[in-house]
Amino acid sequence: ANGERKVHWISWQKMCAVKRDGGMGFRDQEAFNQALLAKQAWRVLQCPSSLCARVLKARYFSEDTILTATCPATASYTFQSILHGRD
Repeated sequence: ANGERKVHWISWQKMCAVKRDGGMGFRDQEAFNQALLAKQAWRVLQCPSSLCARVLKARYFSEDTILTATCPATASYTFQSILHGRD
């Protein structure tokens, strides 16, 4: 009454469920971000002559590949993130 509106809350898990299963189809942003970072790690591995791959290799894993690279304490946020995606 009096024009009040009620908000019906549902769980984030239900919101992220695919529509055919009754969810709202939202993406899990953390999983989506991880997938995009994994794609970048894959690109470094598959396109070693790209500028990005050459710069990262020279700076962080000159003797290794992206698959065996470790993360030094001084690594950039970008490189840390790509390794997070790789893992």
